[in-house]
Amino acid sequence: MGDKQRNQFQWDHTENALTFWSMHVMKSIEYYKDSLHDFFLKNPCYATEKYDGTNVAKDDRGQLYSRRLLIEDKEDTFIETTLKKVKEANIADFRSKLQEVADLDETVLDRCVVYGELICNAYFDYKERGILGDWKVFGAGVLVKKDAAETLDKLLKAGFAAAIKSSNKHLIQLFMNEKFVELARTVKLDVPRDKGINETIAKIIERSKDDMKKGLLEGIVFTIYDKGYKVIKWKGAQEYQPVAVEKAIIANDRVQKEDVHEDLKKTFGSIYEVITDISENKLAIKLAKKTKQKAEKDKSKPDKGKKYLSNLDKEMIQHGILHSQGKFDMLEEYLKKGEIEEYKVNLVMEVKKHYAEEKKESEQLDDNIATFITHKVNAVIKSQMASIENDS
Repeated sequence: MGDKQRNQFQWDHTENALTFWSMHVMKSIEYYKDSLHDFFLKNPCYATEKYDGTNVAKDDRGQLYSRRLLIEDKEDTFIETTLKKVKEANIADFRSKLQEVADLDETVLDRCVVYGELICNAYFDYKERGILGDWKVFGAGVLVKKDAAETLDKLLKAGFAAAIKSSNKHLIQLFMNEKFVELARTVKLDVPRDKGINETIAKIIERSKDDMKKGLLEGIVFTIYDKGYKVIKWKGAQEYQPVAVEKAIIANDRVQKEDVHEDLKKTFGSIYEVITDISENKLAIKLAKKTKQKAEKDKSKPDKGKKYLSNLDKEMIQHGILHSQGKFDMLEEYLKKGEIEEYKVNLVMEVKKHYAEEKKESEQLDDNIATFITHKVNAVIKSQMASIENDS
């Protein structure tokens, strides 16, 4: 799993909507209330269902990618899920249609990558809906050979929601909107279920509140315009996101106390309900019970001082390991290939990235945290390998 096997066209991290919305409140509520009202109550956006699967991409040359690594041609499954629908997808056709619709110069384009969620988990009602094994396309990347500004301008004028990737100035990302969906369906690519088309954030939140409270879907992805297009993800209370939840509670308290539009108060009241009223959300109740039990267990342990990790840090890392494993193939596959050590190294990197993103910190982590992550990853892998050995 060296550099040649790494995915060089990774989809950017999608920011947590609770964190993003809270930041907007704290930044604007005192002096820029009109801007805040416009953002939530007037500006149109595009929203789709967020699925609990794994990120799999395919380019116009036929290469498949997991979130971080290449998927070999010989592989027919990934995380015990068939890749049939991904392999059948014609990305060369998608590129051709995109060039035609946006009047792009074929000689400028180096590669086109389409990203989707492979539905590999039987969570929520996926089995009943018959979408297990589906590949729900949620975006694309266009790699250009020269300055991307001209190509970006053409894509925007053609009606796409697009932006140059922050870490790669030659890669333009296309996000979900009506134009993208229209093009994807033209070449028979499956797309996520829409949750709002050119509607305000407030309206989509209000309409989706009950489903989110009950945990009937993992979440919603919004394509928004905020000094350029970007995507944010609104996750339900069944998702472990303590830092984002804390910020959202503080933001709601501020909104309710300020002289702002009543509809804005209603919107943040709904956000607050989703993350605090878990009485009908079975998965959130289960998560809360586990978190409480661990907190009570940790109370009996002596406080070792500031240089040690907090219980919250430890919990975030533990959840981060399980979350990050979903971006790689099954552990058994790496055992078969004799690539366990490389798997550990890649998993440690992913957990560090996940922890930094959740806490909104740089990836240059404190030595204690980095050491703890490595230790916990090794411990989890050792336990999982023992379990596999016992089963066999």
